Amino acid sequence: LLSITVAFQSISSDPCYNYESLDRPWRANNESGDYICDESFSWNGWYRLFYYGMDIRMSETCVSSYTCNTYISLWLNDPHPQIEDGVVTREVCGSYSWGSCCDYKTKPIRVKACPGNYYVYELVNPVLGCAGYCTDVNTTSQAVSTISPDIFTGSTITLNYDPCNNYNILDNYRRSTLNYWSMYGSLTDHDDTRVEWDGWYRLFINGSSAQMPEWCFYYMSCGGFSSLWLNGSHPRLEDGVVTREIYGSRNDQCSRYRSDPIQVKACPGNYYIYKLSRPTLSIPAPVYCAVSFSTPSVDPCYNYTSLDEPWRSTDNSYYNNSYHYGLCDYNVEWNGWYRMFYNGENTQMPESCVNQGMCGTYNPLWLSGPHPQLEDGVVTRQVCVSSGNGCCTYTSYPIRVKACPGNYYVYEFVKPIFCGAYCTEASSQSISSASTTTETIPSIESITPPITTTAPPVDPCYNYTILDDSWRATNNQHSSQIMCDTAVSWNGWYRLFIQGQSVQMPDTCVDEYSCGTHAPLWLNGGHPTVEDGVVTRDVCGHWWNNCCFFQSNPIKVKACPGDYYVYEFVSPTTCHLAYCAG
Repeated sequence: LLSITVAFQSISSDPCYNYESLDRPWRANNESGDYICDESFSWNGWYRLFYYGMDIRMSETCVSSYTCNTYISLWLNDPHPQIEDGVVTREVCGSYSWGSCCDYKTKPIRVKACPGNYYVYELVNPVLGCAGYCTDVNTTSQAVSTISPDIFTGSTITLNYDPCNNYNILDNYRRSTLNYWSMYGSLTDHDDTRVEWDGWYRLFINGSSAQMPEWCFYYMSCGGFSSLWLNGSHPRLEDGVVTREIYGSRNDQCSRYRSDPIQVKACPGNYYIYKLSRPTLSIPAPVYCAVSFSTPSVDPCYNYTSLDEPWRSTDNSYYNNSYHYGLCDYNVEWNGWYRMFYNGENTQMPESCVNQGMCGTYNPLWLSGPHPQLEDGVVTRQVCVSSGNGCCTYTSYPIRVKACPGNYYVYEFVKPIFCGAYCTEASSQSISSASTTTETIPSIESITPPITTTAPPVDPCYNYTILDDSWRATNNQHSSQIMCDTAVSWNGWYRLFIQGQSVQMPDTCVDEYSCGTHAPLWLNGGHPTVEDGVVTRDVCGHWWNNCCFFQSNPIKVKACPGDYYVYEFVSPTTCHLAYCAG
């Protein structure tokens, strides 16, 4: 018995049988594109390296910089040991500049060869900028088990139980979608491929019920490198167990990765449970996200703060604020629910694109998706950020919204990611007077003015402003004076001339730095015919060798008798953009 005990202690202390499995295919020397820093992880003890379940070794030859999904690629500066060598120490080189193999030498590591043709490594924090240990994809081999787990056998018993009453609690604030800044801090063990998942889980954030998000926003972090979210709505009670796709976001790419699907179930008591499993190994440091999910204890329709700030109006430009970046809701301490007013009149957030620079701020925030109906209760909506690159290039934190009796809405505002401001519709677009208290809320169709294709009350073919600016010509290239049409107070319809000669907007791509500006605006979709009447056309701006890099605000166009066109110009999305004349 004593000899057996001594032998067992010897085996348990041998790193060949006492290691952590590290299956990270993205560390291979044929991978690149992300930049993961090993100083962000908590290294502790010995590791055996795998590649999709196969054994793999650290590279022992030069690895190019920017491979292995890191900046400084780390590799062994000596060959691997033999079994008879026992534990050896090896130098670790770091490749950074092109054409150089050992720009840096970081902390040495210990390595051991093990029976079964594999190696274990005592990895440590490199303490060398953004560096990462590399594996050599040419060294993969079939993995061999170290110790057989078959201690005894028995029959399998299948239990018929409801997972709503048999789940694990997962309560960790770092999973919160509000845990934004952690992406710049230490990742430590925030990698769900390292978790031994077992069964069903219910999410909490600091003791409050939570759920997985059904959406993604710009630079969502959740405390990890890749943020996992639910691609699809949560089920209802009557749906039972459903399967949902899992997407992984990285920076501004919400669907950069796709992980294995998971099972989800709605439970009595207004919560959800998830059968979480090990995320797909090719995703760098993925983490399942969580967002607070609870029913307000007091109906927010009768427990809100009034927000009556006319500067938030969609017709108020931040240029009115002495050309600084305007007001910023990032500096507001938001708390609870808010009802929006405009000079005492009931109003709502806009549901469609708002031009950059409006709402008294540089980055206006608007609701991506329609407002809810009364019967919908509390819903979550994404918040779009207008920028020079388009209407919803970026998204901020989602907010909760509720429709209330009396034809108004309340919003649970939170601190946005960007220095922007939540918008309100201008007074002429307000949904009702604040004194209205008895009407039921109308449908979205009755709130939003219907699109009409009828002719304007005055024919713009005979009621236009002449726009004769020689600098708008397509052959005016690399001008010393750069123009920007956001500075123009556009109003109504315009007919284009160049030095008295009738011209039109180009409807094909125009070279960059033409038309007296940086990104020239051209008509995407062709001009109409006389019988087409008034049409709407997209407007593109050429930049970075992309003919439609900037998708500016659409404009209306009409063909007129006499072979000319009139245009209802509006302010472009950003500077420096200007309408061209050809």
